[in-house]
Amino acid sequence: MLRRNGKRTSCEPCRMAKVRCDHTTPICRRCQSRNITNQCYYHPAPLTKEKGGNSGSLAKQKDQSQVRSKSKKIAYSSINSQNFYANSIGVSDNASFLGPTSYLSVFRETSLRISRKENDSLKAEFERWRTDYTYTRARLVHLISMIGFYYDQIAWYYSKGGFTIIPGPLVRRLLHLGRERIEKNSWDVTGDWDKIYKEITNATSRPIEFTSSMSSDEFCSLFTREIRWEFVGLMFALAGFSVHRRYKGTHVLNLAKGVEMDAETFAKEMVLAGNACIDIFRQHGQVNDVIIWMRYTHALLATEVLGETGERLYSLFGDLVSSIYAVGLHRAVHSTNIPFYLSETRKRMMAILHKGDKGLSTLLGRPPRLPHRYCDITPPLDLADDQLFLTDRELEVALEGLSEDGWNRRGQFYPATVLRMRHVLSTLKERVLDLALGYKCESYQDLLQTYQSCQKTWDRIPVRFRYNSNCWQEKDITECLARAVVYFEYLSCVFHTQRMRYEGSRDTVHDLLDASMQVVSVVLDLVKHYNHHEVQNQFPWIFLVYGIPAAGVLVTEVHRHTISNKPLPSSPSRSEIIRSLVFLVSWLRTVEMPSSVTATACVEATNMISRLLDETLNYQSALSPSTYSTFQDLEYQSQSHNTTFRISTPSPEQFTEEMTQPQQQQMSIRETSIESSLGFGIDTKFGVNLMSEGLNWLDDLDWDMGRTVTADKGS
Repeated sequence: MLRRNGKRTSCEPCRMAKVRCDHTTPICRRCQSRNITNQCYYHPAPLTKEKGGNSGSLAKQKDQSQVRSKSKKIAYSSINSQNFYANSIGVSDNASFLGPTSYLSVFRETSLRISRKENDSLKAEFERWRTDYTYTRARLVHLISMIGFYYDQIAWYYSKGGFTIIPGPLVRRLLHLGRERIEKNSWDVTGDWDKIYKEITNATSRPIEFTSSMSSDEFCSLFTREIRWEFVGLMFALAGFSVHRRYKGTHVLNLAKGVEMDAETFAKEMVLAGNACIDIFRQHGQVNDVIIWMRYTHALLATEVLGETGERLYSLFGDLVSSIYAVGLHRAVHSTNIPFYLSETRKRMMAILHKGDKGLSTLLGRPPRLPHRYCDITPPLDLADDQLFLTDRELEVALEGLSEDGWNRRGQFYPATVLRMRHVLSTLKERVLDLALGYKCESYQDLLQTYQSCQKTWDRIPVRFRYNSNCWQEKDITECLARAVVYFEYLSCVFHTQRMRYEGSRDTVHDLLDASMQVVSVVLDLVKHYNHHEVQNQFPWIFLVYGIPAAGVLVTEVHRHTISNKPLPSSPSRSEIIRSLVFLVSWLRTVEMPSSVTATACVEATNMISRLLDETLNYQSALSPSTYSTFQDLEYQSQSHNTTFRISTPSPEQFTEEMTQPQQQQMSIRETSIESSLGFGIDTKFGVNLMSEGLNWLDDLDWDMGRTVTADKGS
């Protein structure tokens, strides 16, 4: 909590004793050492005096005691985000650290204890691959022989475009040359696997040298003339990611020679095999471009299999950043004496790594590891993949079609377009993280400047590339999804900036609620197009990273204002916010998301939002006359029609039936009529006969992040 001058507030015992407070929340360490934790609290306005009354009266003393008690409760919920760490949100002591921007931090005021167990998925398999050398070597060689299957899957993924990072021509040429080499040798993968393994390992131990005049074919042949483990690992990672994007987990794949495997098992196998490849070339100290491509793609696949919040993913990304620094890709000087296509590929890789670094830092509330101030490499040019390999004159013509800022003028939406937009926003996100996660308290002026820079940064992206809700009817589904993800990243910067402003002054709750509602509205756009396979694959991580924090803020603020019997100061009305949250919760309980650790986290958070929503609607203490009259009317109608009203979100069965109604297709969260909004009359589902019994239910909430999602989301 900040004072008006921007400095942190001291707790009351330290302030009264005129000693230095360390500002730790909710209990400072000085009070802990003095064993007066029951007296430690942060008063929002310690020098404010009560107006009127006799200062010596017993009534005045009683009122002051009540004010102190209320102020203590308020202070616990007004913690400055810079000092709000994992224990503040009830994370168990043996859990990994989650900071103030993490996806769970918005629920800190609910007083729950969260048991975030480390995901044990594939733990036994990882150990076997690490210790059983015979099995690992034989299995790797056997998997290499299925390169024909990998080629087909990766070619399908690149035909979809949108989210690709490594230029398609390079990937396809690498696979083509590698396939020729492997099939020409006719390796005996069952009887001669040890010899094959040693040949690949020996080739991997030799360093790679690049020249400025090297063609793309020459570059690819460096890794396929003699098969190297970084090429094999890249192939595994791309194949696993492609299959995960293309098929449901239960789909049976025909790999080669009668070998069958379901898609979920195949993705896990590719993670294990890729991890083994990393261990091999790490032993030889080799770092090159293909190794970095492989590490990034492997980490991307690991998020799909092991979840977004696991410590293994966090370690994988840390190793990737170390490789970046080792090669020197963060400095522009290392991208000068190399071919144009390779220089642009490095810029693309740096752009996505900058974005990934800030995204992971925000999700877990941990400091970024690839700051922009240490990197001077420029964003990639807005060119199509094929244009990177043009001859000199053709390349000049392509470059003339770019604006001064490097954007293509024709409005074509290339993979590089997405990377450029995300790179622009990653610089803004880093500034937000500096304020949110920095140890030293920044001034309120810095926060205000960051808030003002959000719109200026967004304006740097041409309007023709920005997201709008009409793009779903006009553009390709993958392009719409890419635009939406970029817009989410911008809204996330605004959202976290508003959270910090709110922590300093609760008078800014209006702006925070508006920012949260903007995020939820885009989530609802995805919901309307969830029938597309591309949206289904991307939705769990999008909702975890962006939707849960925004919905969590909305439901906790509605709950807090309801309990305190205060009006909700936001542009969207209270009923509008509730309608949107009810719709989202009901839909999430009926939809079948892909089975994953990330989806499990989404389900658990949805259950929390649902219970908080029910708690809010059940609460009827200190009702205003108008509200009480409305509830009386509802009660009268229920009696006259012999109908029981129940305060709850719609059941999955109700929601499924309502989703089939034609008006549901015209859903708009900006409608003000309860009957017309979202296709069901939510006012007739809220009754008056249930009372809140506190938040004790949160203590029983199961936050085991390692469970598997079932088809039934209603539990």
